[in-house]
Amino acid sequence: MVRPRLTTVAIILALLIAAVLWLKAEHTPVEAIKVAQTFITHLGEHEYPQAYELTVRRAYVGTTANELANISKQQFCKVNHMVSTSPFQSNGNRLRRWLSEQEVEMPEIRVEFEGGACLLGVTVNNTAAGWRVSKFASHAG
Repeated sequence: MVRPRLTTVAIILALLIAAVLWLKAEHTPVEAIKVAQTFITHLGEHEYPQAYELTVRRAYVGTTANELANISKQQFCKVNHMVSTSPFQSNGNRLRRWLSEQEVEMPEIRVEFEGGACLLGVTVNNTAAGWRVSKFASHAG
């Protein structure tokens, strides 16, 4: 009789611990990362019209594909993997926002890439048309 109770208590305790860990864990913004990666792939292959289609089409990325190409010559560097995203958003924060009927997605996310001696930051914004690149720049680490 004591054994089933202990098992039940252990299962409930394990579920509570797992729930707390999940709530505090970082959410990975998969769609925003995918747009940023696709954007830098197009830039790396000099596919400026395709890259331009993924932008908000304003000053930091240019108002035409040709402007984007010129900005790219100054700001783009070859990268090979993603390092991080910011700002941090936990699964718990997303759940809280969803329960209070607020927008769950962050309005802006910065995706950092690294390659060789280069760091490249790509800022993506959550727009009505989906995630779009609003800024990108290589920078020192």
